[in-house]
Amino acid sequence: MALQRIDDFYPNYREENFAGDDIKGFDVYAGDSDEKVGSIYDTLVDETGRFRYLVIDTDIWMFGKKVLLPIGSTRFDYGSRRVYATGLRSKAQAEQLPAYDELETLDYDREEQVRGVYRSITATETASNLSLPASYDRSSYNYEMDRPLYETNEQNHQTLKLYEERLIANKNRAKTGEVAVGKRVETETARPGVPIEKERVIIERVTPIEAGQVVYVGEAEIK
Repeated sequence: MALQRIDDFYPNYREENFAGDDIKGFDVYAGDSDEKVGSIYDTLVDETGRFRYLVIDTDIWMFGKKVLLPIGSTRFDYGSRRVYATGLRSKAQAEQLPAYDELETLDYDREEQVRGVYRSITATETASNLSLPASYDRSSYNYEMDRPLYETNEQNHQTLKLYEERLIANKNRAKTGEVAVGKRVETETARPGVPIEKERVIIERVTPIEAGQVVYVGEAEIK
């Protein structure tokens, strides 16, 4: 389940999905309070284009430490450009989260550390208590097993879900190639004064990956 920054997954997402707007820069608040945590620094999507995490820059709480917030643990207020971190209620809880580094690979073990904090019943649990649950396994884990952390709904994520649908649709709508069909006429002389004409169909495939490249496929004789 490789995760990617949204810019890497779909570089044109702002123009084609967010109508020139962006959720990056939205202010983030703890729980449903007015205690500001920081702001959205980035977003991470999975290989299908579904939102999985917000990357929060905790410039207010912890001098710019970046942490991950599962998308299901949020509530968006688009009008005020705010995100309420319903699963992140205290500074102590945020301190348990591993720091996010965009230059490092976000593997299963690091995600489990993050999930462990958000699964915690109280915010006083420490990272040392976050052992791998027996019911989870790296070879079979999928995000559906933690639906409260990753599931979005119309009430809290209405616009985000629309962005997600457009993102997936536009990413999958890729041009894979085209075929050009033409005709060439050849004239041969079988014996003096008796010309014979042959028509051949020429098929060429144009591959858009390398601009301007034309691949000759073959010819077929028309009798």
